[in-house]
Amino acid sequence: MTDINQPDSNESVLKQLRSLMPLRQLNFGEALQVAERQANRLLDLHHLTGPAVPIEIITEQPRIRVVQSYDLPASGSAHWDGQDWIITLNAAEYTLRQRYTICHEYKHLLDHPVRMTTLRLSTGSSSDHDEAIEKIADYFAACVLMPKAWVKRAFYGGVQNIELLAANFHVSPKAMSYRLNELGLTTPVDRCTTPLATTAHSTSTPPRRAWTSRSPYRRQLSNSQLPTRQKVLT
Repeated sequence: MTDINQPDSNESVLKQLRSLMPLRQLNFGEALQVAERQANRLLDLHHLTGPAVPIEIITEQPRIRVVQSYDLPASGSAHWDGQDWIITLNAAEYTLRQRYTICHEYKHLLDHPVRMTTLRLSTGSSSDHDEAIEKIADYFAACVLMPKAWVKRAFYGGVQNIELLAANFHVSPKAMSYRLNELGLTTPVDRCTTPLATTAHSTSTPPRRAWTSRSPYRRQLSNSQLPTRQKVLT
């Protein structure tokens, strides 16, 4: 077990983060704000003040197990097996990508009680709703691994080389590049897709953090689709 600061409260971290979700309809911009608030609270609960974030703040939580599978047709998936939350990672992907995927899937666990049914979009199509959920999980992962305040502190402190920043935060250079763009610290990069439209109540939509023209994450797999050949991480 990695030596990390443990939360002061006896209440589970999962429950504390879930409590930050308002019990009302949210538009896309509000859902992003909640995701960032949850990410910041996760870091605060473990008294973290600078990079790199130990992924054990998620993987060592009670009733969470992380496994790897070569059969997974996506970067990751998450499901409840009756006793634990199982986060399954694509074993073919490299470690930095898996760190991001763990955070992405953890956000799905946080949203499980409501399944984001309170999310209100400018269009009512299910495909837009599903895409929004994945974008919110991506944003949460970025906020956990590359918190806005930490990135800006490093950037304005003189560390502006993307590769060096990525190494300091234990993320890929592409992830750091998109995060810098998202925070308005670099020139936007060209993309083949148009960001999801926000409602009139949302001020802006952050750029997509996909490594390709589409999100690398697929919808949560159903129990029947879960791979049978898994390797438990130790």
